[in-house]
Amino acid sequence: MLSVEQCYAQLQGDYADIIRRMRTDERVEKFLAMLVRDNSFDQLKTALQQEDYETAFRAAHTLKGVLLNLSLTAQAEVITDLTEVLRKQQADEKIGPLFEQASAAYAELMAGIRELLEKNE
Repeated sequence: MLSVEQCYAQLQGDYADIIRRMRTDERVEKFLAMLVRDNSFDQLKTALQQEDYETAFRAAHTLKGVLLNLSLTAQAEVITDLTEVLRKQQADEKIGPLFEQASAAYAELMAGIRELLEKNE
């Protein structure tokens, strides 16, 4: 059975910080489950496909905040870089490569959280 602490280690998150703020593994799991259901990343992807940089910025900014609040620091760093480029709300050659990095980080994040939640059901 994967523990929340092991999951955070695997995802390079800050377990000490999240447990200090949320107090219990059960509460952390509850919020991680909410993240799995969150659609900010899908909104980001769709907005970028449509070249809607205002919506893309808002979605990236929301996702960054959620990741930081959950102390998922490695993934938050990648999303932060993308958010800052999108802040201008216009096309930029850096968006594509940063979105690819964000997609990989997000996929890894979701896989880790799902592993935790499935083993602990």
